[in-house]
Amino acid sequence: MNATPQSIATRPAATISDAQFKTLSEIAFSEAGLMISDSKRQMIQSRITRHLRDIRCDDLEHYLREIQSDKDGNLTRDLISVLTTNVSSFFRERHHFDMLRDDVLPGLVKRARSGHKIRIWSAGCSSGQEPYSIAMLLLNCLPDIQNLDFKILGTDIDRKILDRAHRASYSPDEMASLPSDMSRKYLISTQDPKAPYEISGVVRNMVTLRPLNLLRPWPMKSTFDAIFCRNVLIYFDAETQNDLWPRFHAALGDQGTLFLGHSERIQSPEKVGFSPCGVTTYTKQNLGKVRPEP
Repeated sequence: MNATPQSIATRPAATISDAQFKTLSEIAFSEAGLMISDSKRQMIQSRITRHLRDIRCDDLEHYLREIQSDKDGNLTRDLISVLTTNVSSFFRERHHFDMLRDDVLPGLVKRARSGHKIRIWSAGCSSGQEPYSIAMLLLNCLPDIQNLDFKILGTDIDRKILDRAHRASYSPDEMASLPSDMSRKYLISTQDPKAPYEISGVVRNMVTLRPLNLLRPWPMKSTFDAIFCRNVLIYFDAETQNDLWPRFHAALGDQGTLFLGHSERIQSPEKVGFSPCGVTTYTKQNLGKVRPEP
């Protein structure tokens, strides 16, 4: 299985056979719900070649057999990390944050001031920009937020990208979309030339980061007032998406808000207990009050 460092470093990208690509696609789907089309073969081939080089393996066939007999799941989790596409930025799809601030937050603040816990979930949080953006928005809007019970949960299937989120250090390019007033308030300079900016503790303290596979059981006991699951479901097929709508419905509290990505939609939302309330945004409705089809 192993090769010398010289042979690994100089070996050209291996060609993935049809059977191997099928096996990789099946693992990605069964473990994470990821749909990998043939049009992505070149990208997958490049990622797998680099991964095999990193783990000093020169036999893809043997590697796939090890994945299929992976008892503790570590090899499989690493593979899913390789196959997962992580793209994020601060305040991505700004209209959702405007809606959170203008339409959703006033009601949440009223509940918080009455002693209720407010919980927001960033599902598929990648390297942390989304939950940290939510935290900065809350801090900007609520000077006394330290006296209220607001918490944000960020989850992702990719443990390696979660490590980046935990570090909360970003490059200048990654910080480009952060408003200047928030940069001044919530960034700390570091000595790392590649990631010279770090999110301040006051922001990070509002966010809890945990690994989570959306296809597996969700361990959270309480419900959420808002869920951001944006640009995640586009990697799932329609059946997997349809399986998730009732789970999101159950995870939201009364009148909770679900934010999806710009190309994601709930087909016939009223059938699964949601009502559109904005661009790719839905409010939870009581299923018992959903009007049946004639």
